[in-house]
Amino acid sequence: MLYYNFNGLEGFKARYGLVEHNGEKSRKNKILLAYVKQPSLFKQAVETGDYSLINIASMSELKKTMLDRIQQSGESLKYEVKLINYTFRSSKFETDEYNGLCEDGDPRACRYINHNNGNRAFKMKAGKFFRSLILDTEFGQTLPEQVLNWLCEEFAAEWQTFTLSTFPENKLYVNDNFADIYDSSRCNGNFHSCMTDEDFYTYYQDSVKAKAAYLENEDGKIIARCVIFPEVYDEDGKVWRLAERQYSTECDDVLKRALVDALIRGGHIDGYKKVGAGCSDTREFVDVNGNSLADKKFYIDCDLETYDTLSYQDSFRFYRYNDKKAYNYVPDRGYSYCLDTTDGSLDGPDDDDGDEWDSYHQEYVSEVTTVYVNGREETCNVYDLDDFYEINGTYYHESDVSHCDKCGSRYLSGKGVYSKITDEDYCCEECLREAEQIYIQQNWYYSDYEQTYYEDKNDLTTYLHWDWSIVSYVEKTISKYSLDKFSHQFHLYDGFYYDRINPQTGLPYYVEETEDVAA
Repeated sequence: MLYYNFNGLEGFKARYGLVEHNGEKSRKNKILLAYVKQPSLFKQAVETGDYSLINIASMSELKKTMLDRIQQSGESLKYEVKLINYTFRSSKFETDEYNGLCEDGDPRACRYINHNNGNRAFKMKAGKFFRSLILDTEFGQTLPEQVLNWLCEEFAAEWQTFTLSTFPENKLYVNDNFADIYDSSRCNGNFHSCMTDEDFYTYYQDSVKAKAAYLENEDGKIIARCVIFPEVYDEDGKVWRLAERQYSTECDDVLKRALVDALIRGGHIDGYKKVGAGCSDTREFVDVNGNSLADKKFYIDCDLETYDTLSYQDSFRFYRYNDKKAYNYVPDRGYSYCLDTTDGSLDGPDDDDGDEWDSYHQEYVSEVTTVYVNGREETCNVYDLDDFYEINGTYYHESDVSHCDKCGSRYLSGKGVYSKITDEDYCCEECLREAEQIYIQQNWYYSDYEQTYYEDKNDLTTYLHWDWSIVSYVEKTISKYSLDKFSHQFHLYDGFYYDRINPQTGLPYYVEETEDVAA
């Protein structure tokens, strides 16, 4: 503990919190813990005297630190890769004037030049491309698989938001219209929010200072929403405008990021609840530049009686009744009530009365199902499974699941089949064979003589084939090996090989016999 900034065992519990509810255990900041507990990382910190990496305190800080270190680690590599506001380097990939944007407008892929494959332009899924950039650096190769997968997921979502940032058909609203953002008839699809259609939104009108923020599509439907607290105080008395946790159509992180981006560009907020992993942590706010605010302690004024309407609170959930303040941390003098109830008021029934414990989100809900996270069995709200994929009737966390680029199906990471030809994993042998065939046809070189493909263009040469149907020679390809092995079947004339010549003259058909030639 002496080397870590946990402030003792209690500090460790506060940050990584192994909590047990109804026999179910869960831990906060699991990805961060997987990183800082690496033995090699600790050894390096002791040897160098630099303990900054093992003392990263939040997911936001982890992301910023990892990206900075990856960019620094690749500075000696040959080619430059510019993506959004990052500049990476690679031993074989480079971005052109499009800076990664695909000409066909595909928001999920990055355009790049491959200097190991004819200096041609290709496109690759954003997360997969980012993974290649990370693993091209010495620092990136030291990252645990959990952290690597998480960084790629974060970048893929950020890239998609960036490529769709114009969103001309979507319009931002910031007003007092709380009724609409919790009305399913006004929202486009399912937002998977326990407060939808519960009519508990008056809490934001009566008990706290708040604003409703939402994006509408061209059909006038809400596609993403959040609540802004315009007067949030930190421990130094500074006032912040913070956007709470975002909700969107089918929990789409791209839409959540689009909402945050619109609020930042419109100058409405100074910070926001982190999108993606860690968003359920009360401390996981970041400023508009992406810097972590997890070390800051925030509170808001809250005038709430036990019988007043209460909407479930994601962040400012620790309420001191006598002070009329709600905190995003447990205050030193304790708190009177926890505002993370779905009962509509503090006088409602206890959270665990008839409800079930969602160990993944760390909250009580009406119904849970079994899920698996990194091989560990947990429970999760059946109406909030956006972080999981169903495979053969079982739900697995997205970090444990891979995507087959051939058929589009999902499969458990490590259970796929690897192709040395495409350098990709696939869900089954059939997809692997089909993908290899397509890749070979698109990237290798065809030999007409053997009717097969060769990876290296230098393995092939040409010969002239006599085609009786057009009474002319046609240039064909052949491997140098076959040409050498079957040289007795070919005729060399004037530097070209022919598979058939005029038997009367011993010359190619188009060459007329002359006195000089015959000599």
